[in-house]
Amino acid sequence: MISWTFPNQKVARARIDEAGAAARAALAQFDGAVLNALRETESALTLYVRHIEENDHLRQARDASLAAARLQQRLAAGGTVSSLERLDMERALAIAQGAVAASDATLASDRVRIFLALGGGWESAGIDGEIIQNSIVDKSLKRR
Repeated sequence: MISWTFPNQKVARARIDEAGAAARAALAQFDGAVLNALRETESALTLYVRHIEENDHLRQARDASLAAARLQQRLAAGGTVSSLERLDMERALAIAQGAVAASDATLASDRVRIFLALGGGWESAGIDGEIIQNSIVDKSLKRR
């Protein structure tokens, strides 16, 4: 007598469905990470544009302060303005130069933020020599 047993198709189909669901979940996680990176990139670029415009205005104000300080210097040499007025103009120029320097630092930070939002990162050695990769995309994937 020959006996034949067919494989349990329900279990096999359930495993196939499970694998398909896991693949769809991984794809959804990947899509979420990409959308998050795009959102962060757009936000970083918008902020960068705003800071560039602000930097341009600060540079114009600094240039105007510099022109005024030069004029004050010539007037002070001629005895037309007091030393106090000249010092006040130099203080205003120093404040304008400080604002431009702070704005330049903000632009540099914005460039790094854009680099990271676009998936850039860096590698550094941890305490035990393990390579640690730092990037926003890696961190967003680990959060899930």
